[in-house]
Amino acid sequence: MPVVKADAYGHGAAVVARRLEACGAPMLAVAYPEEGAALREAGVGVPIVVLAGFSAGQLGLLREQRLTPVVSTHGTLGLAMSAARNGWTDLEVHVKVDTGMTRLGLSPAEAETAALRLVDAGVSLAGLMTHLANADEDRDATERQLDRFDAARAALERRGVRPTWVHAANSGGLAFLRPTHTLVRPGLIIYGVRPRPLSPEIEVHPVLSVTAEISLLREVGPGTAVSYGARFVTSRPSRIAVVPIGYADGVPRTRAMAETGALRVGGRSLPVAGTVCMDLTMLDATDAPDVREGDEACLLGDAPGAWELADRKGTNAWEILTSLGSRLPRAYVDGGRVVAVASRYQP
Repeated sequence: MPVVKADAYGHGAAVVARRLEACGAPMLAVAYPEEGAALREAGVGVPIVVLAGFSAGQLGLLREQRLTPVVSTHGTLGLAMSAARNGWTDLEVHVKVDTGMTRLGLSPAEAETAALRLVDAGVSLAGLMTHLANADEDRDATERQLDRFDAARAALERRGVRPTWVHAANSGGLAFLRPTHTLVRPGLIIYGVRPRPLSPEIEVHPVLSVTAEISLLREVGPGTAVSYGARFVTSRPSRIAVVPIGYADGVPRTRAMAETGALRVGGRSLPVAGTVCMDLTMLDATDAPDVREGDEACLLGDAPGAWELADRKGTNAWEILTSLGSRLPRAYVDGGRVVAVASRYQP
């Protein structure tokens, strides 16, 4: 069940979801009902599971768009049972067990009670799930969570309740997959970025790169200040490349990026020159005399990768990808040919 929430981690949910469906994904996951509704409008037909809860005002949207909600609180349990009593006869849900994330989810005992109440009310219990808090960082903590989850599953089985889908594994959790689980929820890894440091030994390559053409090259003398705050001052005759991409597009506006960051141009790293602006980033191209206006500068791809950029921002790869600006046009390439372009500014 590929996870395509948050606009498919910044990649563009509509196009990505349609491609995953064409590749055979039997179902998809989003965070909120509105994300699922947008996929339905884009023509996605496979089941869509809504992971992050729902409110009374969203019940109509869930039913109309054939979305599968997750019951993870006493409130959503009540809403699901009320919906079944009021005519939603084919309602299916997944129940979420909190095994150590301390976020959404019912305790194992509460989850057992909730599952039995749902079944008695005629609701189809399609899935039982949990979420791993440390799958990419702490092996022992992850195993303890999975032990609690398996105990909850076994308790339901003893009561005659056997959900079709039993799932815990996010991208990092693939390294801990247990034979009792029937479904996985890969997110980051399907976009070609591995969690770290405890991540499955799967060879992946980023499916996304963020690039912009150099719009201007300037020849300046020593002692020239570049960008806001004059934090970069040339110490020699220099060539400054201006790239039309900035922090509104996802370039980190941090001291680390200004002091040690770089974009790739023609296979080499050109250091960032000064503070990243909202719409523009300057590079020091002095040691790259063959660089020309119109050359492509790469912010994100194989190099630098999402984790390298995350280190410059003091965050993780998930935030880097989901922070890519919506004004960036996204061109989808298959076999070297652009097959789709998505942009908020297209008519």
